[in-house]
Amino acid sequence: MDDELERLQWMSNDELAAARRSVIRRLNRLDRAQPDVELREVVLQRVMRQIGEVQDGRRREN
Repeated sequence: MDDELERLQWMSNDELAAARRSVIRRLNRLDRAQPDVELREVVLQRVMRQIGEVQDGRRREN
């Protein structure tokens, strides 16, 4: 398990929701003119996917 996923699993539901909103804002504010925009987008999408996995896992448990 990678460190980011483990860190997300320790967050409360409210913290996860806030992290998700933050990632969405960062995705929306990406400067498409920057040379590394594709890499940044991939990283942010990965974090979004991990947040979703943690949230889905919690829903299944409850």
